[in-house]
Amino acid sequence: MMTRGDWLEWEQLWRSDRTSAERLDELIARTRRARRGLWFLRLLPTAVAVMALVVVAAALRHAGNPFEMALGVMVGIGIVAVWMMDLANQRRAAAKVEAPADEYVAMRRALCVRQVRFTQLAWIVTTLDLVFLVPWWRGGFAVHGAGFHPMQLVTMWGPLALMSAFAWWTMRLRRRARAELERLPDAVEAS
Repeated sequence: MMTRGDWLEWEQLWRSDRTSAERLDELIARTRRARRGLWFLRLLPTAVAVMALVVVAAALRHAGNPFEMALGVMVGIGIVAVWMMDLANQRRAAAKVEAPADEYVAMRRALCVRQVRFTQLAWIVTTLDLVFLVPWWRGGFAVHGAGFHPMQLVTMWGPLALMSAFAWWTMRLRRRARAELERLPDAVEAS
Protein backbone atom coordinates (compact mmCIF):
# COMPACT_ATOMS: atom_id res chain seq x y z
CA MET A 1 0.00 0.00 0.00
CA MET A 2 1.20 3.46 -0.81
CA THR A 3 1.94 5.92 2.01
CA ARG A 4 1.61 9.68 1.95
CA GLY A 5 5.42 9.95 1.97
CA ASP A 6 5.64 7.82 -1.17
CA TRP A 7 3.16 10.06 -2.91
CA LEU A 8 5.13 13.19 -1.98
CA GLU A 9 8.34 11.53 -3.19
CA TRP A 10 6.73 10.66 -6.51
CA GLU A 11 5.37 14.16 -6.79
CA GLN A 12 8.89 15.56 -6.33
CA LEU A 13 10.23 13.14 -8.96
CA TRP A 14 7.52 14.13 -11.40
CA ARG A 15 8.08 17.82 -10.76
CA SER A 16 11.85 17.44 -11.09
CA ASP A 17 11.33 15.95 -14.57
CA ARG A 18 9.76 19.27 -15.61
CA THR A 19 6.14 18.19 -15.27
CA SER A 20 4.05 21.29 -14.83
CA ALA A 21 1.84 21.60 -11.79
CA GLU A 22 -1.24 21.73 -14.04
CA ARG A 23 -0.22 18.55 -15.84
CA LEU A 24 0.49 16.80 -12.56
CA ASP A 25 -2.90 17.83 -11.18
CA GLU A 26 -4.54 16.54 -14.37
CA LEU A 27 -2.76 13.19 -14.02
CA ILE A 28 -3.80 12.90 -10.40
CA ALA A 29 -7.43 13.71 -11.26
CA ARG A 30 -7.39 11.16 -14.10
CA THR A 31 -5.92 8.54 -11.77
CA ARG A 32 -8.71 9.19 -9.28
CA ARG A 33 -11.30 8.83 -12.06
CA ALA A 34 -9.69 5.56 -13.13
CA ARG A 35 -9.85 4.30 -9.54
CA ARG A 36 -13.53 5.23 -9.31
CA GLY A 37 -14.16 3.45 -12.60
CA LEU A 38 -12.38 0.37 -11.30
CA TRP A 39 -14.45 0.45 -8.11
CA PHE A 40 -17.65 0.74 -10.18
CA LEU A 41 -16.58 -2.21 -12.33
CA ARG A 42 -16.04 -4.28 -9.20
CA LEU A 43 -19.67 -3.73 -8.19
CA LEU A 44 -21.28 -3.94 -11.62
CA PRO A 45 -20.80 -7.73 -12.13
CA THR A 46 -22.60 -8.39 -8.86
CA ALA A 47 -25.50 -6.20 -9.96
CA VAL A 48 -25.67 -7.94 -13.35
CA ALA A 49 -25.56 -11.43 -11.83
CA VAL A 50 -28.16 -10.62 -9.18
CA MET A 51 -30.47 -9.05 -11.78
CA ALA A 52 -30.11 -12.09 -14.04
CA LEU A 53 -30.89 -14.39 -11.12
CA VAL A 54 -33.96 -12.30 -10.24
CA VAL A 55 -35.20 -12.60 -13.84
CA VAL A 56 -34.73 -16.37 -13.81
CA ALA A 57 -36.34 -16.71 -10.38
CA ALA A 58 -39.34 -14.64 -11.46
CA ALA A 59 -39.73 -16.74 -14.59
CA LEU A 60 -39.40 -19.96 -12.59
CA ARG A 61 -42.49 -19.01 -10.59
CA HIS A 62 -44.42 -19.42 -13.84
CA ALA A 63 -42.58 -22.37 -15.37
CA GLY A 64 -45.00 -24.33 -17.52
CA ASN A 65 -43.42 -27.76 -17.27
CA PRO A 66 -40.60 -29.74 -15.56
CA PHE A 67 -38.23 -29.06 -18.49
CA GLU A 68 -38.56 -25.30 -18.02
CA MET A 69 -38.11 -25.73 -14.27
CA ALA A 70 -34.93 -27.85 -14.69
CA LEU A 71 -33.56 -25.51 -17.35
CA GLY A 72 -34.15 -22.49 -15.12
CA VAL A 73 -32.39 -24.13 -12.18
CA MET A 74 -29.42 -25.09 -14.38
CA VAL A 75 -29.19 -21.58 -15.81
CA GLY A 76 -29.29 -20.15 -12.27
CA ILE A 77 -26.46 -22.47 -11.24
CA GLY A 78 -24.51 -21.43 -14.35
CA ILE A 79 -24.96 -17.74 -13.56
CA VAL A 80 -23.75 -18.25 -10.00
CA ALA A 81 -20.74 -20.28 -11.23
CA VAL A 82 -19.70 -17.63 -13.75
CA TRP A 83 -20.21 -14.92 -11.14
CA MET A 84 -17.98 -16.75 -8.64
CA MET A 85 -15.27 -17.22 -11.28
CA ASP A 86 -15.42 -13.50 -12.02
CA LEU A 87 -15.07 -12.66 -8.32
CA ALA A 88 -12.04 -14.98 -8.08
CA ASN A 89 -10.50 -13.28 -11.13
CA GLN A 90 -11.09 -9.87 -9.52
CA ARG A 91 -9.32 -10.96 -6.34
CA ARG A 92 -6.35 -12.35 -8.28
CA ALA A 93 -6.07 -9.17 -10.34
CA ALA A 94 -6.26 -6.97 -7.24
CA ALA A 95 -3.53 -9.02 -5.55
CA LYS A 96 -1.17 -8.34 -8.47
CA VAL A 97 -1.60 -4.55 -8.42
CA GLU A 98 1.30 -2.66 -6.97
CA ALA A 99 1.89 1.06 -6.85
CA PRO A 100 4.46 1.69 -9.59
CA ALA A 101 6.00 5.06 -10.32
CA ASP A 102 3.63 5.45 -13.27
CA GLU A 103 0.46 4.84 -11.29
CA TYR A 104 -1.87 6.44 -13.81
CA VAL A 105 -0.90 4.05 -16.61
CA ALA A 106 -1.18 1.10 -14.24
CA MET A 107 -4.65 2.17 -13.07
CA ARG A 108 -5.85 2.76 -16.63
CA ARG A 109 -4.52 -0.63 -17.71
CA ALA A 110 -6.22 -2.32 -14.74
CA LEU A 111 -9.47 -0.50 -15.54
CA CYS A 112 -9.37 -1.53 -19.21
CA VAL A 113 -8.61 -5.16 -18.40
CA ARG A 114 -11.43 -5.17 -15.86
CA GLN A 115 -13.81 -3.67 -18.44
CA VAL A 116 -12.93 -6.40 -20.95
CA ARG A 117 -13.47 -9.10 -18.33
CA PHE A 118 -16.76 -7.53 -17.27
CA THR A 119 -18.03 -7.64 -20.85
CA GLN A 120 -17.22 -11.35 -20.98
CA LEU A 121 -19.20 -11.95 -17.78
CA ALA A 122 -22.08 -9.84 -19.10
CA TRP A 123 -22.28 -11.78 -22.36
CA ILE A 124 -22.19 -15.15 -20.61
CA VAL A 125 -24.88 -14.15 -18.09
CA THR A 126 -27.09 -12.67 -20.84
CA THR A 127 -26.68 -15.81 -22.95
CA LEU A 128 -27.57 -18.02 -19.98
CA ASP A 129 -30.65 -15.90 -19.33
CA LEU A 130 -31.70 -16.26 -22.96
CA VAL A 131 -31.12 -20.03 -22.86
CA PHE A 132 -33.82 -20.20 -20.21
CA LEU A 133 -36.09 -17.36 -21.29
CA VAL A 134 -36.51 -18.30 -24.96
CA PRO A 135 -38.15 -21.71 -24.20
CA TRP A 136 -40.11 -20.06 -21.39
CA TRP A 137 -41.41 -17.38 -23.76
CA ARG A 138 -42.21 -19.99 -26.38
CA GLY A 139 -44.26 -21.94 -23.82
CA GLY A 140 -45.98 -18.70 -22.84
CA PHE A 141 -47.02 -18.08 -26.44
CA ALA A 142 -48.79 -21.43 -26.48
CA VAL A 143 -50.72 -20.55 -23.31
CA HIS A 144 -51.20 -16.78 -23.54
CA GLY A 145 -50.89 -16.13 -27.28
CA ALA A 146 -48.49 -13.87 -29.14
CA GLY A 147 -48.70 -10.15 -29.58
CA PHE A 148 -48.12 -6.91 -27.77
CA HIS A 149 -50.57 -6.93 -24.89
CA PRO A 150 -49.33 -5.35 -21.62
CA MET A 151 -48.17 -8.58 -19.94
CA GLN A 152 -46.15 -9.55 -23.00
CA LEU A 153 -44.54 -6.12 -23.04
CA VAL A 154 -43.52 -6.54 -19.41
CA THR A 155 -42.46 -10.19 -19.49
CA MET A 156 -40.97 -10.57 -22.96
CA TRP A 157 -40.44 -7.50 -25.14
CA GLY A 158 -39.21 -5.28 -22.30
CA PRO A 159 -36.56 -7.71 -21.03
CA LEU A 160 -35.54 -8.52 -24.60
CA ALA A 161 -35.08 -4.81 -25.37
CA LEU A 162 -33.11 -4.30 -22.14
CA MET A 163 -30.87 -7.30 -22.88
CA SER A 164 -30.25 -6.03 -26.41
CA ALA A 165 -29.39 -2.54 -25.19
CA PHE A 166 -27.13 -4.01 -22.49
CA ALA A 167 -25.32 -6.22 -25.05
CA TRP A 168 -24.86 -3.21 -27.35
CA TRP A 169 -23.45 -1.13 -24.48
CA THR A 170 -21.00 -3.90 -23.48
CA MET A 171 -19.78 -4.21 -27.08
CA ARG A 172 -19.02 -0.48 -27.11
CA LEU A 173 -17.37 -0.73 -23.67
CA ARG A 174 -15.15 -3.61 -24.82
CA ARG A 175 -14.19 -1.82 -28.05
CA ARG A 176 -13.20 1.34 -26.14
CA ALA A 177 -11.28 -0.62 -23.49
CA ARG A 178 -9.31 -2.64 -26.04
CA ALA A 179 -8.51 0.50 -28.04
CA GLU A 180 -7.22 2.22 -24.90
CA LEU A 181 -5.16 -0.84 -23.97
CA GLU A 182 -3.46 -0.67 -27.36
CA ARG A 183 -2.67 3.03 -26.84
CA LEU A 184 -1.20 2.59 -23.35
CA PRO A 185 2.58 2.20 -23.16
CA ASP A 186 3.68 -1.40 -22.53
CA ALA A 187 0.04 -2.52 -22.74
CA VAL A 188 -0.55 -6.18 -22.13
CA GLU A 189 -3.10 -7.98 -24.25
CA ALA A 190 -6.45 -8.50 -22.48
CA SER A 191 -8.05 -11.78 -23.49
